[in-house]
Amino acid sequence: MGAAIGVGMTAEAAERGGADFLLVLNAGRYRVMGAPSIAAMLPLDNANRFTDHFARREILDQVSIPVFFGASAFDPALDLKRFVAGIAAAGYHGIANFPSSIHYDGRFRRALEEAGLGYAREVEMLRLARKAGLATFGYAKTRSEIQSVLEAEVDVLCLNFGWNAGGMRAVAQAFTLEDAADRAQRIFSSVRQARAETICVVEGGPIVNPEDMYRVCRGAKADGYVGGSTLDRMPLEDSVMQKTSAFKAFGVLQQADAAQSRETMRAARLAGITGQSSTVARLLEQLVRLSATSLPVLVVGERGLGRTMLARSLHALGGKRGPLTVLNASDCEVPHEELLFGAEPDFGRVRRRGALDARDGTVIVENAGDLGEAAQQHLLAWLERGTIESVGGTRSYSPQGRLVLIATGTQLSEGRLASELAQRLRSGRIDVQPLRDRPEDIPAHARLYLEAIGEARQMGTLEISADGYRVLFAHDWKENTRELRRVVEQAAVVSDGRAIGSDILRSIIDASHGTDGTGEPLAEKDWILDALRRHRFRRGETATFLGISRKTLYNKMRRAGLLD
Repeated sequence: MGAAIGVGMTAEAAERGGADFLLVLNAGRYRVMGAPSIAAMLPLDNANRFTDHFARREILDQVSIPVFFGASAFDPALDLKRFVAGIAAAGYHGIANFPSSIHYDGRFRRALEEAGLGYAREVEMLRLARKAGLATFGYAKTRSEIQSVLEAEVDVLCLNFGWNAGGMRAVAQAFTLEDAADRAQRIFSSVRQARAETICVVEGGPIVNPEDMYRVCRGAKADGYVGGSTLDRMPLEDSVMQKTSAFKAFGVLQQADAAQSRETMRAARLAGITGQSSTVARLLEQLVRLSATSLPVLVVGERGLGRTMLARSLHALGGKRGPLTVLNASDCEVPHEELLFGAEPDFGRVRRRGALDARDGTVIVENAGDLGEAAQQHLLAWLERGTIESVGGTRSYSPQGRLVLIATGTQLSEGRLASELAQRLRSGRIDVQPLRDRPEDIPAHARLYLEAIGEARQMGTLEISADGYRVLFAHDWKENTRELRRVVEQAAVVSDGRAIGSDILRSIIDASHGTDGTGEPLAEKDWILDALRRHRFRRGETATFLGISRKTLYNKMRRAGLLD
């Protein structure tokens, strides 16, 4: 991920956001001055002096990631060799050919090339930069331009699709996202055949948000993306406009916003849902809307996501005063249909009531895919007609409770929950995405767990370091938030200070998966011995780290021959 920027604040923010390198370009400076990026192509100033001035003052010594200098080769009086040496002496990591003649076409472009001030001069500058020990970043559009920079052995090739489409200064586009992905795929395939070590990235054109970037990079098999306007101008336009509008309208919307916020916050607290992703925001909104109805609900998601807690919150949010009943379809001795709808006993006895008979109550069925066929048919009949014949009898009646089924996507795809029943529940379906598909929610969950642990230990709030979060982001979390909580809590217990680093988190994850850090399975003896060494053979700390009791640890050590 590269960030083409023009001001120190944006550079530092991009680094904190995870950018791998920066491009200091005069276009970036013009953007924060209120001009469009295309102003970089006009003779408004000495481009190299202009760029070097702000880069040295605000960026070069303020960030720890590589900084590429956006160098203009248009000036016929510029001694390229001496200029490149000066860039290296200043401490820049590399050079990029920008502003570039690739943004010109027609007669003017031909005139530049004929005068020796066009793309060939830019390529020569990059070749000299490579000889001077600088990294090289080559902007290109056409196949001939790409061939030229490949011959110069540039480190990074950026296929540029032109000025960006989005924001208030949008430029008409020659490419759709599909066109861009297809073109990049064909070009990068030939580039890798010619020079496999070249890093291939994309920039500009129709790519205006992360989703667009993902579509193009996935289709093209690109190594990365460079953001310019998409990282500074468009987010700034949108943020400032939205914030100003929010402040302006605050007097009118204050009461409505406060009421909605309170309800959403209450839903988040009751459901145990936290995070900053759009997925979580939509989930909370859906939860609040469904709680105000009596619709039957189907909660779909992997295990370890707190699905039952979410289902319970529907009862509280809806102000239900009846009983809340939780049934596990995988662990029932009585037929499911009798549990839900009751049964007509032998003559002379009182009818046994079902869980759904309770007025204003809620019935949650876990592992709904394990419901018997008879129970599923009873549910479908009830949901379609509103009434049902009692089990074992002929009397029709109307159950009064609310139904919430919990299932996994696998159970649905395998047809363990009747397709007709799943379709009938579609209007009340809540899909809970796995944690690996919304890594931006990991910090919120981790902070929540750490706050609780910090309060219990009376040590103040614990923190996870930036490199620690990278470990959490890289893990696949097959057990979702349940596994994350276990890892964070174990890390908090064994951490000596206020910040939890990557080493602790990585060791806990490796130990919990029985690996040695390289993915190779550990024998139980090695697994225990590794944990003992990490904690200087203190059995109490080792047991806590492994998530087992001291007695279990003692027994495992005895069986493994680790006791004197």
